[in-house]
Amino acid sequence: MSSDKVNGKLTNIELEMAVDETKRMVPYQIKILEESSKILKARYESLIKEGFSEKQALEIVKFRGIES
Repeated sequence: MSSDKVNGKLTNIELEMAVDETKRMVPYQIKILEESSKILKARYESLIKEGFSEKQALEIVKFRGIES
């Protein structure tokens, strides 16, 4: 009975499985962050190249992120 869900909480086994899955995904999450950083940097540099000041470019990147 100790492995049954109580009040909608995860069992110990389910929690361990979730932790294991999170650990498995870490390298992929890191790669996604690396690629997202490249996009942010390219956006920032492109804005400056098109005439925005560094401050303006930073504000735009901060506000819009990698969205178009």
